[in-house]
Amino acid sequence: MPYTADSGTINNVLVAEDDSVVARGLKHVFKQRGARVTVISNGYDAINFIQSEDFLDLAIVDITMPGLNGLEVIRRIREFGCETPVIIVSGKDTIGDRVRGLEAGADDYMGKPFNTHELVTRAKAVCRRVQHGGRRPRVIQVGDTRCDFESHVALKNGQPVHFTPMEWNVLHYMAARKGHAVSRPEFNVKVLKIPHDVKTRTTDRHAYALRCKLDKDSLNPRHILKVQGVGYRLADFEVIA
Repeated sequence: MPYTADSGTINNVLVAEDDSVVARGLKHVFKQRGARVTVISNGYDAINFIQSEDFLDLAIVDITMPGLNGLEVIRRIREFGCETPVIIVSGKDTIGDRVRGLEAGADDYMGKPFNTHELVTRAKAVCRRVQHGGRRPRVIQVGDTRCDFESHVALKNGQPVHFTPMEWNVLHYMAARKGHAVSRPEFNVKVLKIPHDVKTRTTDRHAYALRCKLDKDSLNPRHILKVQGVGYRLADFEVIA
């Protein structure tokens, strides 16, 4: 059965580690608890893997790796909006190393050698924090429109509204961010599955389509709001379930 973290689960784990002995040990620890574990030894490959995964519960990252070091891996995935919990496991274990790791965007830091029981406990803690705050709503009310993300049914004053599959995905992602702005690079990578370095206006087209369907006046919107220089956010909506 999957490894539970109280209200959350750890089903899918990335181990970004170039020491094969440490990597095998980490893989064994989480596989024993029912998780799927992918081991990658190169920083660039780690970024590509994270970009391609829809549901990654945890990343364990070493600092010293070929291609791209772990700190830069973490910085880059945070830049494109990835909120996957990250624990650094590294032989670099001074206070300065820990500060740099946490400032790069890691959720926790453990020096080598480490105790596997402590690592598992810390993994549960960071995943629990993220999952408590990161549940996606199942049903929301946006003005006159009720949107059910499980059945993909939208009703505006009782009349059906058609969303494309990608419009559903964009709307659901914004709803999960609870009114916070979502950047275009984050939309591209996490929703549209477009590499973060590709320039495109696809997000704007989907946002405009949603605005036309959800806002009474698309020129003076209340719900699908553009955040200048950033991206878009969903405003003035209610989570029903």
